[in-house]
Amino acid sequence: MIAQETAAKVLREALKTGGDLAEIYVEDVTSLRLGLDDSRLEQAIRGADRGAGVRVFFGNMATYAYTDDLSEASLLDAARAAAAAGSSSSQTQIIDLTERKSPLEFPIQKSFDELSIEDKAAVLHQIDEVGRAANPLIKQVFGWYGERSRKVWIYNSAGTYAHDDRTFVEMGMGVIAQRNGTLQRAYEGFGGQVGLELLDNNDPVALIQKLADSAVRMLDAKPCPAGEFTVVLPNGWGGVLFHEACGHQMEADFVTKGGSAYSGKVGEMVASPLITAIDDGTIPGRRGSMRFDDEGTPSNRTVL
Repeated sequence: MIAQETAAKVLREALKTGGDLAEIYVEDVTSLRLGLDDSRLEQAIRGADRGAGVRVFFGNMATYAYTDDLSEASLLDAARAAAAAGSSSSQTQIIDLTERKSPLEFPIQKSFDELSIEDKAAVLHQIDEVGRAANPLIKQVFGWYGERSRKVWIYNSAGTYAHDDRTFVEMGMGVIAQRNGTLQRAYEGFGGQVGLELLDNNDPVALIQKLADSAVRMLDAKPCPAGEFTVVLPNGWGGVLFHEACGHQMEADFVTKGGSAYSGKVGEMVASPLITAIDDGTIPGRRGSMRFDDEGTPSNRTVL
């Protein structure tokens, strides 16, 4: 997206006031989102976003500036803005950018343009019809489809240059069942770092029928008792609970500043021996997988 010579020049400019590390993050995103509600296509948004951010570290402090103009002049202005927090001067650094390669491949079998927007919307209308026909107690059906192509380029003054293409498709749907003033809702989605083969490998019609059955059954469900219980966490929302309870505490800025319950505990057991949490960004096709993270570090399988 920007020449390596330009990136090196911008990084040198960002370090002129005494920064310890500078980085450039460039992103080019195209996306489409369709949303159906009340039997109407209520949302049809197609967009494109492109820009770059320059971050400079001064010890534990970081400054950031961004621009949607990828010209060299604008990038240099962003570098100067990010560097403005510095109060000293430094010698011009030699920055030798070396491209990082990843062995990971996330092949896309069907590109976005193999179906028209009208065809994608037709899938949503189909689940609306099937969901409403499943049971007269189904009063509302909703669904959405999203696709995104995200290309990123990362450069830093330590010599890292990395590029990653990330293609995502997702679809979700739900129903609302109603009887005698009681409402029950069921919804589910699927997606990943895949192309339109997602719609070949998943059956939206079967899923909306399952959700309709589930919502109708829940109309007869008893209220959940209050109190403390032993529970089993599945994937999906179980991962969200782990992220909120533990994941934020594992973020480097909290850990390095001593603000985390896990600070200074690398290598120690911090949970029940029955529990092992693994951060794996290498699983093909999964939503959280990538060749590199947003700082250019290759994805790995890490036991947390």
